[in-house]
Amino acid sequence: MLEKIVQLPRELIMEILLRLPVKTVLLCKCVCKSWLSVISNPDFATSHFQLAATRPTRRLLFLETYSLETLSIHLDASLANDSAYASLNLDFLHTGSLPKVRGSCRGFIFLHYDTYFYILNPSTGVHKHLPRPPATDYLSWLLYGFGYDSSTNDYLVVLGSRDQASDSINLEFFSLRANKWKQVEGGFHFPHRITVERAGLLLNEAIHWLVYNYETRRDVILAFDVKEMRMSEIALPDYFVVDCTSFIEYDFLVLGGLICAWHVDVEMETVEMWVMQEYALHSSWTKTLVFSMHPAPYFSPICFTNCGDIIGIDGEGGLMKFNDKGQLLEHRSHSYSKSYFRRSEMGVYTESLLSLPGGTEQS
Repeated sequence: MLEKIVQLPRELIMEILLRLPVKTVLLCKCVCKSWLSVISNPDFATSHFQLAATRPTRRLLFLETYSLETLSIHLDASLANDSAYASLNLDFLHTGSLPKVRGSCRGFIFLHYDTYFYILNPSTGVHKHLPRPPATDYLSWLLYGFGYDSSTNDYLVVLGSRDQASDSINLEFFSLRANKWKQVEGGFHFPHRITVERAGLLLNEAIHWLVYNYETRRDVILAFDVKEMRMSEIALPDYFVVDCTSFIEYDFLVLGGLICAWHVDVEMETVEMWVMQEYALHSSWTKTLVFSMHPAPYFSPICFTNCGDIIGIDGEGGLMKFNDKGQLLEHRSHSYSKSYFRRSEMGVYTESLLSLPGGTEQS
């Protein structure tokens, strides 16, 4: 006697699917037409992303320029776990060279090479090739960013170039919803020095870059609000002293929705971290961690895991992981794998099922 197949209610199936990781959900699309219909609904993707926001699956994207190697690395897995390293298919690129990661937002990454611009969801393979900006010379671009305006449900690619004559910065942005480039009205006074190209970090619907203000003679975090189209400065901690005569590297990351500034003193072999406990409130800067990178010869932080561990590079092509107390947990040296990890070729993204507005994406 055949057992009767139990048909679960559609609402219950949806609740189960919403709690599965992205990779598993994508496999479930092949189970049956009804599941495919549920998962393909844009509202499902939005609900899945919102539900996973408390503990998202975050990955480290690595694009090696010389070997053309592409890797996506699970941040919460062991560095020694080879299954945490997955290759990406970037056959849609129009160039023989790999682009640079210029930003990430809600599961999408902003890729750029020369005059080519792409938005890619590495989890689903959905991508979009953007037209070249009409207004500026591509050699003058110094600031790159990728943000999201929740009030219009729109993704914005932001480019900043400096006008030497007026000491201002010209900003232009591409609206994914409008599918066109626009100029931000009015140049921003820009007494800042940028010696290298900067890819911004997104927080609170603002894109942030580390720059040097030559009027105040201090490094600051420059913030561009993508909704208000407004620029502002965030000062680094008062005691975040950077002595240009010593071998010190410094930058900032985003830790659990907070800005985290860090600097590495190679001579002292120490790493120091400060967290801004309340956004844009200078008095809330707090030194949270000072630790020795010994026995490693060098350590440059890249990102944080969900549990607060710090992942970075060792300066010799390898990856390292310290816990939130500064204790070395893992070290995957360059000799362990063929990859040679560099900060400039890496970026962090969150797995998602989201699609882009505008309806012109490809997969």
